[in-house]
Amino acid sequence: MHRVARDRVLIGGVLAALLVSLVGSGTALAGPRWPPPPLAIKPPPVVRQAPCTDSIFTCITIRVPRDHFVSAGPTVDVTFALHRARAEARTGVLVVVTGGPGSSGIAVADSYTKLFDARIVRDYDLVFFDQRGIGQSLPFQCPNASMTFFTSPNTPTLGLANAVAYAHDAKTYAGACIAESGIDPGVLPFLATRQAVEDLEAFRVLLKADVLDVYGESYGTQYAQTYAAAHPTRLRSLLLDGPVDMTLTGLEYYDEGADAFEDALTMTLDRCTDDAACRRDVVGRDALAGYDELAATLRRLPLPFAFVDATGHVHKRSFDLGDLDAAVAGSVDGESDRMLLQRAIAWASRGQLLPLARLAYISLSQDPETLAATSDARWSDAMFYGVECMDYDYGSGSGDERAKAYIAAGTAADVADVRVGSVYYGDLPCAYWPVHPTSAGRGDYLSYTPYPAFVLTSTTDPATPYAGALRVMSHLDNGYFIVQPGGPHVIFGRGNPCVDDAITAFLVDGALPGTRFITCDFTGTDPYVPIPAETVAEYRDALAAMTAMDDELNTSADYRAWDGKAPLAYGCTFGGSIEYTAYRDGDLAALDACAFTDGLPLTGKATIDMTRGTFVLKAAGPSTTSLQYGRDARGRTSVTGTWFGKPVALSGQVAVRQRR
Repeated sequence: MHRVARDRVLIGGVLAALLVSLVGSGTALAGPRWPPPPLAIKPPPVVRQAPCTDSIFTCITIRVPRDHFVSAGPTVDVTFALHRARAEARTGVLVVVTGGPGSSGIAVADSYTKLFDARIVRDYDLVFFDQRGIGQSLPFQCPNASMTFFTSPNTPTLGLANAVAYAHDAKTYAGACIAESGIDPGVLPFLATRQAVEDLEAFRVLLKADVLDVYGESYGTQYAQTYAAAHPTRLRSLLLDGPVDMTLTGLEYYDEGADAFEDALTMTLDRCTDDAACRRDVVGRDALAGYDELAATLRRLPLPFAFVDATGHVHKRSFDLGDLDAAVAGSVDGESDRMLLQRAIAWASRGQLLPLARLAYISLSQDPETLAATSDARWSDAMFYGVECMDYDYGSGSGDERAKAYIAAGTAADVADVRVGSVYYGDLPCAYWPVHPTSAGRGDYLSYTPYPAFVLTSTTDPATPYAGALRVMSHLDNGYFIVQPGGPHVIFGRGNPCVDDAITAFLVDGALPGTRFITCDFTGTDPYVPIPAETVAEYRDALAAMTAMDDELNTSADYRAWDGKAPLAYGCTFGGSIEYTAYRDGDLAALDACAFTDGLPLTGKATIDMTRGTFVLKAAGPSTTSLQYGRDARGRTSVTGTWFGKPVALSGQVAVRQRR
């Protein structure tokens, strides 16, 4: 897998010193100049207005020019989601721009709103939207072509021959994606961000709002900065969470990004080695060394592994370096996923690759049973390239000439020597895209900000590197910088009071931070949850075994990634299967000869009560094993029944961990 969501550690005094040096140097990377401003607009016509499906928002579709920079021509319909302020005197209009490019803002509007302080929902008109090219706005999708490309057996960091073969895959993908989507290629030039931000301006006019508060995350910061450059007087504030340094070329961005992914991976695995429980689970007691040993093996040849399907049957599959890159690229964004990667690396050190493979499938949005693309209207890889290939200029000449130059740049940057270096080639399909920008279409650094501008970042953000956030901040004349050392990609609304309280205080009360630079506490990874023992003999008693099952049922990657809608079924590590279904207070799990430990297949039912914070497992196993295990809200555990023919009645205490 070589898709990467766009979506070096310096803190404290070093941060301030670097910012001073950047400002004092006066050296800003030159970016292309803006095209002529868009024509003055009238309120756009409303095509339809109705409640969004299963939502507190109202969906409003407006008709806008396909090209905002000409006086006449075709139109497109773009859909916005609006939730009116509950307060009689609203504070303003808060626009949320989600990441990607390629994500549906409307699809996450309600879940994001639940993360906001209730006063924000009370005081603001909230706006989310589906950018042209996604969801309810001119959808552009090619999931089958994308899956074929992302599962290419050619890994571009394995030498020139592999890179050339991967370029051929990118060429095939570009043509196949357009064909599968059925999109009119004439639409492609108008998916650029500079066109899309004018759709927001049209909606602002419709709302009769003088100014907007715009919060962008990841790619959404690219969109937000583009809007701010085009309409500086229409902002009350700008909040850039995981900011993109828009002055970088695409290749410069990916060069810096490859290092950032390695930094996040290194931190994740070093944290494992520093944790006693994680270190015990890793053969050799050094997680990074174990990863490097596995990667070195995969550079020589793929490894076979046993895949257990949702019916409990075992199939032979192959795991290669691209799969490892996929697992890592999808697992270093946040603290919880990093912990899951630690567990998978621990298993891999023991020769068990299934957990890593499952992380790769999740990262790829790939059905682990069929290996086909899963259907997800909330995301579009086609739209990702639709924007990337118009926002970034990848040279001139034929597609092959552009690809050759791209590969040569990767060789010069030594990305093959970087862990997960394949992320560098994320935009290679742009070499073969049917249309190319005449210029990158992006502006210089924002410097004129007659409104407060917040830069939110973490030192271990792999997708929008920390160094870029420092540069963005250094050019703001009214900027505030909030950094979460060891934090995730995108930090607001993730439950960290240091971050959330500062932004909420500004939005609700208009209170600016007392300092320009806020450094929060280090986070890194979620507390490590040990993997189950490989064999029954390794458990000291029935309580230890059932506690391990408790941990696994609540912590497995598939369960953590489940949306809680349709039942979730998958194969257990050493055979058998498990199926989760949602109920009013949590989830139910049915085990059918499910073996997370070799030699301990269990059949029974578990109740995960999220309302009460409790867990109950009733299951039968081999040799007349029949147990009832429970954990209460305080972490007190007990097990009764028969354990391999012997009666047991044991109790204990475990840490109360955050569940799914």
